[in-house]
Amino acid sequence: SRNNTYLNYKIYLFLLDNISIFFAMHMALFLNGYSWRDDYGYFIPIYIITFIFYLYFGNYKYRSLKLIREFLGNNILMNIIIFGLITLIIFITPLGDKLIFINIFKFYFLIFLAFSIVVRIFVFEVIFQNLNKIGSRNRNAVILGINEGSENIFKNREDFRKNNGLNIIGFVSLRKSLIDKKERDHVLGSIEEMSDLSQKYNFKDIIVYGNKLNTDKSIGIIEELRCKNYMLHVNDDSLKELFKVGLFDIYGTDLKVIDFSIDRYYYKKYLKVLLDYIFSLIIIILILPLLLLVALFIKLSSRGPALFIGERIGINKEKFNIFKFRSMISDTKGNIEFHKEAMKGFYTGRKSGKIKKTNSDNRVTRIGRLLRRHSLDELPQFFNIIGGKMSLIGPRPCMDHELEYFKGWKSCRFKVQPGITGLWQAYGRSRVDFEGMSIFDYYYYSNSSLSVDLKVTFDTIKVLIFGIGGY
Repeated sequence: SRNNTYLNYKIYLFLLDNISIFFAMHMALFLNGYSWRDDYGYFIPIYIITFIFYLYFGNYKYRSLKLIREFLGNNILMNIIIFGLITLIIFITPLGDKLIFINIFKFYFLIFLAFSIVVRIFVFEVIFQNLNKIGSRNRNAVILGINEGSENIFKNREDFRKNNGLNIIGFVSLRKSLIDKKERDHVLGSIEEMSDLSQKYNFKDIIVYGNKLNTDKSIGIIEELRCKNYMLHVNDDSLKELFKVGLFDIYGTDLKVIDFSIDRYYYKKYLKVLLDYIFSLIIIILILPLLLLVALFIKLSSRGPALFIGERIGINKEKFNIFKFRSMISDTKGNIEFHKEAMKGFYTGRKSGKIKKTNSDNRVTRIGRLLRRHSLDELPQFFNIIGGKMSLIGPRPCMDHELEYFKGWKSCRFKVQPGITGLWQAYGRSRVDFEGMSIFDYYYYSNSSLSVDLKVTFDTIKVLIFGIGGY
């Protein structure tokens, strides 16, 4: 982070947010005449839930720094949720005192809200932007591709430097040869020379904007550069599905970009696995009565086993047995053949995910329709997570006959553990075609993080409750 002003800013801001929470809680106790030693217990859940929601709302992204009104709205909503959750726990359990908590929280809420906004404005306007104006900690960046949009970015490069610490030094052409003399003024070279140019001009950040490439070409370039550890900031029509769900940031101006930057190896390898085990175990314990009840309804409503066990393709294309509640008539071979035919249109791009609903109604049981609409048929897959074959968040595992459709960049989905839910389940489902689903899978493979997992988890809960996009 030594030469990354933006990353340093986020680290300092995180530390200041910790101080803000501690200060607001201390002042709330003081103003009520309570003792910190006796009444500190509420601090722990408030602290934990605050940062969970800070990650969910993207409060360390640039847009939350620039759009203070959005940050204020998110903070108010977040604190209402925190107050509601803790109050509910106090009322339904013998833990805590509701009067003491209400007295503490009303002061904490106002102090923290005011203090955190002042800190953000002060640090951003006074410290962060002034550091960028000096330029001592700026890092060089280039624009990949020459078009009207990218030329406008170059004209406004001072805004990028001041607001984001990115010193845009020129263009890198997508073409091997430079024909137009006008291009030569600020063009450093072509994409084939990227490694040499990076060493010569000392840059790792690349802005990719408005090149109007097809999805295969665009993601091919992204994957090639990302694997060489470049920090990519991309705005391209081929990624429109990602912009629809807010997986973007705002850099310097009103430009919206998707970051394809860091391979968070340690998160994927250790923390994500640990969280999967802990939460799956907790969820299984909590929903065990529901699992038994659903199994009983399935047995009573149709002939056949309550549980469906089918072969799926997991990480590194390894096969494993997936557990689901049976939602179709008990005819495994016939169901697989029907699935092959029903999904051809989806995978070849002729139809959206809605094909699943119209074509499978005659084989889905009455209770199966309800289970599918709210994804309750997926609940037994928590046992697959305990067995180390799946994750809470990840691309949906496919069947053996579907492998032929996942070629090129689409096969990157097999480099991460398949999940019970993912970006497609939370934001696409039956509304998004195969290419859109594959874009979601690729983004998750290249950008999985704690903040993305939290966002997908909470938004999946909304989908389950309201049955959005279900079939």
